[in-house]
Amino acid sequence: MSEQSLSLLQHWMKTVVTERGGLGEKLDAAARQHGLRAEDLVAERRGLSARERLAVYTGGYVLRLLECMRADFPALRGFVGDSVFDAFAKAYVITMPPVSHSLYDLGANFPRFLQETKPKNWTLDAGITAMLNLPPELARIERARAEVLRARGTEDDPPTAEPLSPFAVFGEGPTLQATPCLRLLEMKFPLVDFLRSSDRGERPEPPAPRRLARRGGTLELSPPRGRDFALAVRFSEGLRPPHLKLRGRAGCGA
Repeated sequence: MSEQSLSLLQHWMKTVVTERGGLGEKLDAAARQHGLRAEDLVAERRGLSARERLAVYTGGYVLRLLECMRADFPALRGFVGDSVFDAFAKAYVITMPPVSHSLYDLGANFPRFLQETKPKNWTLDAGITAMLNLPPELARIERARAEVLRARGTEDDPPTAEPLSPFAVFGEGPTLQATPCLRLLEMKFPLVDFLRSSDRGERPEPPAPRRLARRGGTLELSPPRGRDFALAVRFSEGLRPPHLKLRGRAGCGA
């Protein structure tokens, strides 16, 4: 087999395995892109047709991604149950297949997928609506936790040469900026205690703005107060001190 034909075959197989949709859609896409048909490439063996043999590979690929999704969203999985979680996670990896070489990026769009696939224009009571809103929010906070744990922290940064004077922030020089391992979430549910209980292996009852950060290697979840949250948002955008406006006492009070 020539190097060119081997490369073509490898790209065809990659398309069959990773293309979105069911096996028939995958094979159609591979035929359009590479001009190759499964029946011309894969032999029937042990009573299995070419499509059945390929289904083993495509199914195994989805199951491997499903394992990663389960590991990334344990609290959500515990809340909705294995069968419901697996159904939505499989639908996600099939309709929105990964485009990154890193499995870390696999679940990045899962919260948006859950939000966009909720029933729309349905007349539902408040309790059911809340239950439908909770899974996307829970996915958001679990994804944010994964990002915080992976983001660069300040643990190894050298200490500043001189302490910053309280009055220096009013000068033109410094720019105040949030640490990269900070995520600010405005959420519909108080999920901090829910997530902590889930981490302990408990089955908490389903439940304000929330702050998620890493300090000294330890993950912190806390509900910031109104002005604290607004100021933290400005810091995350890169806040120039002249834009600071203090009312009443100095600092960020309640």
